[in-house]
Amino acid sequence: MISPLPDPVLGGAVLGSVVAFAVAARAVLWRWRNARFARNARLVEIAVPPQVEPGSAAAWWSQVMGLTAPRWKRALFGQPHLSWEYVADSASVRVQLWVPGLVPPGLIEKAIRSAWPGATVTTRPAEPPTPRGVRTSRGRMTLARPDHYPLTTAHSGDPLRALLGALSGLRPGEHAAVQLLVRPVTGRRLSAAHRAASALRNGTSGSLRSELFDLITPGGMSLARPGELARMFPERAEEIRAVLAKAGQSRFAVQISYAITSDRPDARGRLRGRAHEIAATFALFASGHQYLRRLRGLDLPGRMSSRRMNTGYLLAVNELAAIAHLPYDQAAPGISRA
Repeated sequence: MISPLPDPVLGGAVLGSVVAFAVAARAVLWRWRNARFARNARLVEIAVPPQVEPGSAAAWWSQVMGLTAPRWKRALFGQPHLSWEYVADSASVRVQLWVPGLVPPGLIEKAIRSAWPGATVTTRPAEPPTPRGVRTSRGRMTLARPDHYPLTTAHSGDPLRALLGALSGLRPGEHAAVQLLVRPVTGRRLSAAHRAASALRNGTSGSLRSELFDLITPGGMSLARPGELARMFPERAEEIRAVLAKAGQSRFAVQISYAITSDRPDARGRLRGRAHEIAATFALFASGHQYLRRLRGLDLPGRMSSRRMNTGYLLAVNELAAIAHLPYDQAAPGISRA
């Protein structure tokens, strides 16, 4: 006769099954949501106007916050995202916006013309940002530190110039794209930055593990008054100000990917070099607190074409506007203007 499993073993097996089911259900839910967003999606290609005001992009992204769905709808159906894309071939570099089918026709187009006077838009059914090539080099950019630390937005010129230069000069049969999946964020996720600033001010990490360790360790609890460590270490005060400045703005979940393809079988080395050049341009957004680092080879084939977004990382409006905007440099390489 087979003896029954001990209760702890049985409980562990049940718990493992529940966790596995929850993970699988979450994956199915994410796939269903992204498929729903992609249904009847469209591409809005933007012809850059002769004159672009540097502050127009921040106004545009602030306006996009109006697309935030009610809480109950976000819980059931998710929050639709947009895809801001720079696409290039041997002829030119273009700016386009992928819009989910759930967004009413004409809404985004009108907002673009309002934010950038003189810009013209062309709308067509959605298609992949790059065609399928014989050779492809791809990657993703992610934040090196927790996303409550900000990137720099203080640039003397157009920070997009370097990226456009990396995308220009492609050979016939080569295509490149840089994709920013962007989703408005509200609710509990935004409060993490305020907790991080409080932890920095008090000299703690703010995590549950750290607090438990302090409780069981003799002398582990800090006796310093709030703000005392910030006065002792000015660099900590600077970090706190930077974190709170970012926390005071509207924020978006962002996911940055890039890819370059070629129809030539012998182009692997060249594509690898061009992909590295594209990724290197994001160093312009590094601050004393944060920078973007490259995750090479972790972007699965088809993810960029499907425009499927995961959780992403948080960027404030001014950070996003510094990366995703219409070029205001008159000599921006490869750009054809309206």
